[in-house]
Amino acid sequence: HRAHLLLIGGRVGSSDPTNAEYAARVDRLIESRGLTARVHRTGFVTPGEVSACLAAVDVCVLPYREGASLRHGSLHACLAHGRPIVTTTPPEGGDPDLRHGQNALLSAPRDVAALADAAEQVWQDAALRASLEAGARALADEFTWDRIAVRTASFFAEVLT
Repeated sequence: HRAHLLLIGGRVGSSDPTNAEYAARVDRLIESRGLTARVHRTGFVTPGEVSACLAAVDVCVLPYREGASLRHGSLHACLAHGRPIVTTTPPEGGDPDLRHGQNALLSAPRDVAALADAAEQVWQDAALRASLEAGARALADEFTWDRIAVRTASFFAEVLT
């Protein structure tokens, strides 16, 4: 089987004027490599459609330029869906909960070859995929509202006594 790429969400955001230019560069690269038939874009979709898309993919690749962070909603969505994740190493001192080989495969930011190799490794190795899925679900469980409420109450009990 040949891999397909599914880009979930709108084509470009409005927060950065270079987004449209970058998207055009990506489009030219896809076309020049003859990959147009294997790259699919959803455009803006409902949360339910995002969920269906995430349930359908074999691996989520999140190449954050500055490194992965649990502040990224897309990372939380992939975790919550128990998807195997390939992403970039968090910035120094950030997000120790992301652990290479446990709940994600991590590569240096901007190391395209390493990200591609990791994605292929996950795609080809069913046991690794299953292990990362379990790790993603376990990490996502730490961010349920019930767990957050317990930790918040515990924090206040500790500082107020």
